[in-house]
Amino acid sequence: MYFALRIIEKLFIIYFTLYLLIDIILYLYALFYFFARGRKKRTKPQYDYSQHPISIIVPAYNEEVSIITCIENLMDLDYPDYQVILVNDGSTDKTVQKIIKHFEVEELNVETKNNLLVTKKILSAYRLKGRRNLLILDKENGGKADAINAGINFSSGKYICTIDADSVLDPDALKEVVRPFIANSDTIVAGGQLAVANDVTIVNNRVKSARVPKNIWVQWQINEYIKSFMISRIGLSKVNSLLIMSGAFALFKKVDLMEVGGFLTKINDSPYILQNLGKGKQTVCEDMEIVVRLWKYKKDKKLKAKAAFVPEAVLWTEVPDNSGSLFRQRSRWHQGLAETLSIYSKAILEPKYGITGMLALPYYFFFELLSPTMKVLSFIFIFIAGYYGVFNTKWVILLLASILLTTAIIMSSITLILEYWSEKHTETTRNALRYKNFKDWLWLLTAGILSEFTYSFFKITAQLDGLINFFRKRQDWRKFERKGI
Repeated sequence: MYFALRIIEKLFIIYFTLYLLIDIILYLYALFYFFARGRKKRTKPQYDYSQHPISIIVPAYNEEVSIITCIENLMDLDYPDYQVILVNDGSTDKTVQKIIKHFEVEELNVETKNNLLVTKKILSAYRLKGRRNLLILDKENGGKADAINAGINFSSGKYICTIDADSVLDPDALKEVVRPFIANSDTIVAGGQLAVANDVTIVNNRVKSARVPKNIWVQWQINEYIKSFMISRIGLSKVNSLLIMSGAFALFKKVDLMEVGGFLTKINDSPYILQNLGKGKQTVCEDMEIVVRLWKYKKDKKLKAKAAFVPEAVLWTEVPDNSGSLFRQRSRWHQGLAETLSIYSKAILEPKYGITGMLALPYYFFFELLSPTMKVLSFIFIFIAGYYGVFNTKWVILLLASILLTTAIIMSSITLILEYWSEKHTETTRNALRYKNFKDWLWLLTAGILSEFTYSFFKITAQLDGLINFFRKRQDWRKFERKGI
């Protein structure tokens, strides 16, 4: 027993050492990135954006509380050639009725459209009078991926941008997020920074006030969005290992999406999907699956590919403000991660897929998917080893608490660096960070430290629930109730 416990102990030490080293490397690169950009004045290249039309697809399900704000925002973007396609995915509330009541619309004949991707039936279509670049599709419920595919069928842009209907896109965000595609033709996907929209004030479709919310669940997510979603993605993007681009704000080439068969749904009968994935595959989180499929497609064709994260492109999105909704969301995210890695399991540690197979997929498998399981097993091991007298349990628990506290202080204090960086950028970027003075920063820092001893365990439980749902093959999207921006 003693010998077995010692072997297990060494395996845990190796795992968590690698885990910590990867986190430190990602954070150090983020610091380098922010300091480097802060030291020099950057002159952004001037592009002819009119040569790069974008179709923005907005899937909507029961979004009556935020849909008008979303549309009005999208009608006021600073971009010369873009189209907005709002897809009502069989809402049971008054999403469509609110649009028709608030705007002057005209009904269109949808029968003349050439559907390229198989989707649920389109029931009706509308267009705002005087605004030919806004199309509203009302269709049978088929899920978010099906709604995006329906939008792709009606799109006219060179690029497809997906955003959530509960979101507000910064007016300059499209110019920022399309830059990687114009600068590098190998780019397959680009995404921007997600900022928490709870308790923001919008004036003329621009965020003018973004005070720190009093709700502790929202505060924890602000820290999480800054530390986990933004900083880690900057580092992963640098080593070309970014496999997740949030579906709340992502940009793709339309031609790439069509070549790989669009977004994954059970009824999608694209030849590429049938040949490479099989019939009837589906995932509760479509955003990671489509990015991994694009990577695989490019690698199979021996073509270069790049995923770009653009922190200057900001989208404000509403987040859950209670434990139940947040638990369901995090559970679904982890289930989607498990489903995607399961679909592409043969590519993990496959040399022919290069850095995607040898670094990116293993990272997401070992240090993202297995992370909650390993953390729970490590705590169980500590108590078992303490029981058999392998080491002093009290001292080990004290050591773990000290490490957690130190890590929390170091990781949370990076917001100070972000504050320094944000002062040299636009008002939108500064607002996205959600602190304007020392008091706000100190409050968020305290919340970040406390989260290591509270929210972290909550998130582990939610992630384990997601794994259970994966093995049970549960496909419930479990959308949280919106309150509106």
